[in-house]
Amino acid sequence: MRRPSNRGKRYGHLPELGEINVMPLVDLFMQLFIAVIIFFPVVEYGMNINLPKGTTDQIKREQTRTLSVDKRGKIYLNDIGLSQAQLRGELAKLAQSDPPITILVKADEVNNYGAVMEVLKELHAAKITRIALLTQEESPPKLARR
Repeated sequence: MRRPSNRGKRYGHLPELGEINVMPLVDLFMQLFIAVIIFFPVVEYGMNINLPKGTTDQIKREQTRTLSVDKRGKIYLNDIGLSQAQLRGELAKLAQSDPPITILVKADEVNNYGAVMEVLKELHAAKITRIALLTQEESPPKLARR
């Protein structure tokens, strides 16, 4: 003798599933996609590159000129403000000097890339090849006190 099935009684209060809800799956894929978008640039900049060791030549102060670009994009050669035309003339004179002059380029960190590139284009046009970009040394992180 077969017993009657309790299946109907046990799950009778649950509604029947007519379709599958895919929204949780779509949400999961979107979160994974966003994580990948964030993760890949970190991997690119986190590359470990061992630079070759070497020494640099000592540059005498008399053989250098400082070319500065301030926050507003104004150009200075040794702290003297210059227009674009004046800069071209000065760079043409400096390109003829012997021994060659080294140009130290420094720019405010809030400058856009274009302002600095314009200065580098002028240096290239004047055929000045000894160029150094100045940076500020980062301070080491402070240790936490206990």
